[in-house]
Amino acid sequence: MIIDPEHVIAVRHPEHACNQGSIIRLQDGDLLLGYNEERGRVHADSGQSCCIRSHDNGRTWDTASRTVVCPWTDYQGNWDCAFAQVSDGTIMVHARVCSFVGASALKDAGEQVLGGPPPGRRERLKRQTGYVLFKSSDGGASFRGPIPVNTAPMADSGLSHYIVGGSGAGHIIELPDGGLLMPLHGSETREFIAQSGENIRIFVLRSDDGGENWEYWATVAHDASNILQYAEPGMTRLASGRLVCLIRAMARPGRFDNMWLAWSDDDGASWSRPERTPLWGYPPDVMQLQDGRVQAVYGHRREPFSVLGCVSEDGVTWRKESEFTIKEGGAAPSSFRQYWHTGYPTVTQCDDGTIVTAYHEYEMVDESPVQSMWVTRFGLK
Repeated sequence: MIIDPEHVIAVRHPEHACNQGSIIRLQDGDLLLGYNEERGRVHADSGQSCCIRSHDNGRTWDTASRTVVCPWTDYQGNWDCAFAQVSDGTIMVHARVCSFVGASALKDAGEQVLGGPPPGRRERLKRQTGYVLFKSSDGGASFRGPIPVNTAPMADSGLSHYIVGGSGAGHIIELPDGGLLMPLHGSETREFIAQSGENIRIFVLRSDDGGENWEYWATVAHDASNILQYAEPGMTRLASGRLVCLIRAMARPGRFDNMWLAWSDDDGASWSRPERTPLWGYPPDVMQLQDGRVQAVYGHRREPFSVLGCVSEDGVTWRKESEFTIKEGGAAPSSFRQYWHTGYPTVTQCDDGTIVTAYHEYEMVDESPVQSMWVTRFGLK
């Protein structure tokens, strides 16, 4: 099913982990890849959102085009940037923001606090403090922001980065009436997901003034039993007008489930009852291809570690036999097996029909694993 896969390094930095990308095709035909650049070599979700451009459908990536969209400071970081370009050419990026303190603020007890940093990761005491939006009107050369994103009544901070969040697959979707939808996950309370509080849900925010202001629009998927947790939506709008959403799912007390699906025929105001798909992996990104089929990509973060894809005729019916491997590997050697955080793929299609999937994986640098951003270019039968 997959034709002529070509694996290309997009972003590699020996001193900074680069991860959790978001790829889009711009109106001028270039590809834009957003990603999180960590402060150091450890995946800590407290870095800065950057982007880089390809002028040749992802074969090569122009390092001179690297732009820092949302820089880190001594007190704040950001991650999970998601990119989109709307019809007037504006590029929009939203990202999670966290505030943090060094463990030294807690004197010698800093590394003994529940949820605190393991040894050597002294910046990891953090708290998500909101969402921000950036805009570019010059094709991604510069960005205006940050614009605060109102997520109420969903909590915008908490003890865990799962309280309100998303992934690079949560691209803003433009509706025919000019409205914008931002798919996220979160909860009204701020309970940690392992405790007995409210479980996270998938929801959408809506903006009717070009992204300057946002308000809660609808819940996409929520388990009222508080057992299933829905997170990190991959959403797209089909040519028919139907919105489809593939969802990462977890069941308490911690089992990773298959992906679930919901769809909407009224621009996201109401959604179908979530249904379980036969596909195991997380998190997903999804898009409609030029031939009308719907393509999903997702990480397989257990043996065999890999990035997978699947095609659906209608975006609603997904079959295990339509699944294929985009690339195997990407996890650290067994001696570093705690470094299993691979994948987070994101997908786009070039004008010539080539599909390009971006993802992060580990490479060994000076005998330790560091994440880099890769892309795979391929065709489909």
